[in-house]
Amino acid sequence: MIKELAELLGKHGFSLYPQSLRVTEDGTKLFVARRAGQKAVGVLQAQRRLALSSSVLEGVRLSSGDAASLHALTWENYEKLKSVAPIAPSPCDGKASFGTGDRLGLVSAAHLDALSRYPVFPVIAQQSPRELARTRRDFRDVLLDAVMGVLESGCAGPFGADADHIKDEEHLMAGAEAGYSMYTLDVSDWLQDPGASPADQLSQLSRRIISDCAGMELATACGESPEISEEKLLTSALMYEKALEQVKHFHGLLGGVIRNFDLEVSIDESARDTTPEDHLFVAEYLHRSGIDFTSLAPKFPGQFQKGVDYAGDVTALARSLHGHTALCREIGGYRLSLHSGSDKFSIYPLFAEITEGRFHVKTSGTSWLQAVKVIASVDASLFRELYALCLENLDESKKAYHVSITKEQFPAEPPDGLSAFLARPDVRQLFHISYGALLDEKRDQIYDTLHRHEEEHCASVARHIERHLGMLFPG
Repeated sequence: MIKELAELLGKHGFSLYPQSLRVTEDGTKLFVARRAGQKAVGVLQAQRRLALSSSVLEGVRLSSGDAASLHALTWENYEKLKSVAPIAPSPCDGKASFGTGDRLGLVSAAHLDALSRYPVFPVIAQQSPRELARTRRDFRDVLLDAVMGVLESGCAGPFGADADHIKDEEHLMAGAEAGYSMYTLDVSDWLQDPGASPADQLSQLSRRIISDCAGMELATACGESPEISEEKLLTSALMYEKALEQVKHFHGLLGGVIRNFDLEVSIDESARDTTPEDHLFVAEYLHRSGIDFTSLAPKFPGQFQKGVDYAGDVTALARSLHGHTALCREIGGYRLSLHSGSDKFSIYPLFAEITEGRFHVKTSGTSWLQAVKVIASVDASLFRELYALCLENLDESKKAYHVSITKEQFPAEPPDGLSAFLARPDVRQLFHISYGALLDEKRDQIYDTLHRHEEEHCASVARHIERHLGMLFPG
């Protein structure tokens, strides 16, 4: 059937993704095909049980009697397809999960290819409002691209969709309306200066947590037993109470429209490393407020800058991880999350070992960098144009990201040997944060190049993500 279908589609200029062919419970067959860079969902059925709109091909019939049609993956068609095939996102059902943002919407199938080889729950639709604005997409667009990847890959397992780094009701509810299964709430805008906050205005809940938990000893796997400080707990309460009230508000809004979802609380966008007291206060406040969050992202010691490896004291990081893992175990019900997890190869084994394999890792820009790498290898002229735009827009791009690069450290023109040049950490960071400006100026050229080199692009991304996973799941 696959050979016949491929031949028939080929007569109309379409290429079949052979691994995409699947059979639904009612016997309808689905597949994905591509023509001139545009992908479409195909349906094979003897009778028109599944009526999709936005047709791009009709009237093709196989010798079996099945009629083949091809359709754009619109939101209306997604709603119909998810009633017959498991293509809607769902909450995590395992110990470990891994997020792979896809800024271009082209490589979800490649992500699934890599993730399917490891004992990890895939979160393949993962975008923040910051990324949505810079890529000119919305939560529906991101999810549809991810679903196309699910269909293209033939994936039969569950996957997640993460509305990442949410700070406002508008984006929270947009993610909920699109049916996302995970919500990462970034509380950084509501953190208070403990020195400027009056302690006598703390809530009774905060006071009870301080009274109940002061003096508690943490039994860590490294043999240390640090004691929870009452004074530091007070500081944590003054810093976090207002932010956690915002989490409660957002959680209530979500609970009014979604029955089951993963909730991650991000406290990593802070000026200081997360202390055991911070972690304990946040977790206790939420649990005592009836909120069962699924993961917590602390700010760990060292630098977790975009697109480059970890920089910092690994011993201090290990001590911090042991303390946070002990709290997860003591309080229970959630996992540690590693943000800016892209390319942190040197610490993956340590992170996986100390957390005992219970974690969530977020990556995003690293897949975009693989696209840039492919462009450099197949179209040096376009790469040089992109590089010039990166430098021209660097000051603006830096406003949204914590990186330490400056324009003065880069040459005006990239040297020969583009692959080695792009491997430089500062050049990786430059391209990592510049995607918005590049898409504004060169969107069509970028997509056209990657469409023409789709196989190389997807293979490069799959290998790179698998390199991450191989370090997290050694052996």
